[in-house]
Amino acid sequence: MLPPKEFIRKIRPFSFLSEDELNSIMAGLEVGLFKKGTVIYRKGEPMQYIYVIYSGLVGLFDDETAVDYISRGEVFGIMPLSGYPSILTSKALEDTICYWVPAVDFRKVFERNERFSSFFTTFLSRRFRSFRAIATDGKISEETALVLHVESLLYKKPVVCEPDLTIQQAVAIMDRNRVSSIVVVDREMKPAGILTHKDLRRIIVQSAIHGTISDHMSTPVKTVTVRTTVLDTLIEMIHAGMGHLVVLDDGKVVGVVTRKDIQMQLEPSSSIVSLYGRIVKASSLSELEVIFKRIKTSVAKVALTGLGFYHLSGLISSTYDALTTKVIEIRREGRSTGPFTWLHMGSSGRKEQIIATDQDSAMICGADDLVPFARDVTETLNRIGMPNCPGDYMASNPKWNQTISAWKQHIHDWFNNPIPDHVRYLSIFLDLRPVYGDESVHRELVEFMKANITRKAIELLAYDAIELEPPLGIFGIIGLHKGVDLKTYGIYPIVNGVRVLALENGMLETTNTKERLELLRQRGAISDNLCNDLIESYGFIQDIRTRHYSTAVLSHSPEDNLIRGKEIDKVDLLLLKESLKIVASFQRFLMARYRIKRSGGIL
Repeated sequence: MLPPKEFIRKIRPFSFLSEDELNSIMAGLEVGLFKKGTVIYRKGEPMQYIYVIYSGLVGLFDDETAVDYISRGEVFGIMPLSGYPSILTSKALEDTICYWVPAVDFRKVFERNERFSSFFTTFLSRRFRSFRAIATDGKISEETALVLHVESLLYKKPVVCEPDLTIQQAVAIMDRNRVSSIVVVDREMKPAGILTHKDLRRIIVQSAIHGTISDHMSTPVKTVTVRTTVLDTLIEMIHAGMGHLVVLDDGKVVGVVTRKDIQMQLEPSSSIVSLYGRIVKASSLSELEVIFKRIKTSVAKVALTGLGFYHLSGLISSTYDALTTKVIEIRREGRSTGPFTWLHMGSSGRKEQIIATDQDSAMICGADDLVPFARDVTETLNRIGMPNCPGDYMASNPKWNQTISAWKQHIHDWFNNPIPDHVRYLSIFLDLRPVYGDESVHRELVEFMKANITRKAIELLAYDAIELEPPLGIFGIIGLHKGVDLKTYGIYPIVNGVRVLALENGMLETTNTKERLELLRQRGAISDNLCNDLIESYGFIQDIRTRHYSTAVLSHSPEDNLIRGKEIDKVDLLLLKESLKIVASFQRFLMARYRIKRSGGIL
């Protein structure tokens, strides 16, 4: 048996302690044996110790429900640090040897060593990304420039003027301030127009240098807010064909950002941005095919540098949207299609794509039969590198290419006759997002869905979220050595459950899971703790899945959702286990809320 000090020293976060701090912990350390079946402490009791297991197995219970199992080298009983009694009961499930430290002694070290305390506080508050950085001796790195907010690029106050200024006066102000644009504002600093060097060249060519700035300014003004990401700002510039965007805060002008500002901020390795620009300018399908292959490789490299799923998925979705739009434009050229709206569903509809996402699409068409056109689009996307949906949930399938009236009839039938097929269709269709065409028909469809929601459909959709229980056992994640499907056991339950809560609250305009959770919290439909836990666990599970896919892409290996124990380190394993526990807890929340159970469906 290792001496207590040597055993404790090898356990994180005790390994972060100095010799004096470790000695302080050891001064009050006690050791003892808890026989199998012994209750170590009960729920609601004031706690006086923090426990470390040397050997054996301890179960943590919420009444009769097993919440967690703790084994050799793990710490439990941290609640004294928060000043609250225990929220769980702990019981020895085997003969168990424990070391325990008085909470008073533990707290002294806790308050002195920031890294030691951060290890516990980030884990207990479910801030998994921060915890991982601390536990792996890493630093919490800054996100890449792509996902910084555009306010970080503003280094000077905006140069503004009133609309009655002459062109000569405006040019003089621009020259004096050494800027390439001047924003025309009203008395409340709200933008009315902008005059740039590009506008001045046009004025000179047209010999129209007389008059006021309001006669020649560009209006309406293209704007972004201070919280818009650098990537989204660049995308807006590319779409608008402009080199300047006005930045607003609470509707007022606070600056101007130029394409040069963005290019200076981006690292030379950020090839994704340049590839995005090439998609917009591409003129052939063969060019798009080459670009897409390079994008997959670039995204995989970025993912392995540590960029989190929530930022990375937004980057991927914007790129895939641009690719889809370009393919539609190329295939539409020279054809009379009539009006239509192209829609994305599934992970693309939620803006939660990862590298190998397949196609999930639908179309709202007019009177014309647009199935052949849609088939050209989906086959082209497949050739470029975006695989077809295995279930054929694509606009090329006549079932998913309908007029607005036909879609309304389907939606009415799905909600009012929620047989298994209809429930499956709803789970896909409720993540609908317009990508190309007339968005007004999409809004019309969303309003129709709100008017047709039924309680029966909600309950059956909720059942889909709780049907499969995460593979958690006494000794950890069951079957991890062979591979656990994170999409089935981690991602689907959260996506499906959050979607149901959004449906119940009539929140159909928002499809992104994180955004749905934040709206649900704002409306009081879920607690702050539940919202935070789900955002952290969902993001972490997707982080692991994305890194797994990235490794496969770069090594030219098969891409799947199976995560095996040998692929992840101890910290990731701990956080994955904790994330799946959150999934299981969320499922219990849904079962209680909608009165459903796994064995017999709805109560």
